[in-house]
Amino acid sequence: MLFKRKAKRIPAGRRAVAEPEQIIQKGFGTEMPPQKMLVEIYFDQKGFNDQAELFYSFFDRAHWSSPKGTPYRNWKLLATDWIFDYQQSLKLEKRQWENALL
Repeated sequence: MLFKRKAKRIPAGRRAVAEPEQIIQKGFGTEMPPQKMLVEIYFDQKGFNDQAELFYSFFDRAHWSSPKGTPYRNWKLLATDWIFDYQQSLKLEKRQWENALL
């Protein structure tokens, strides 16, 4: 006869729970470099949450400065331009796909 194993119960106070990253910045866009969580929230609000990681890693590798070395002042302006360029590239791909089918 097989007996069921009883699960060990751990009191709620002793459980190891990962705490979420604390938001330190205000999120206005002028605090550089931005927290990754704020960038993810911004892109999620705009409906492009898949682009948040690409955006953050691209500008993080560039140390949040322009190709000439001038530091950027507002990451939300960069994010808006990034989203616009992404939308335009999607439209271009769609047109090219439609033209290829004709």
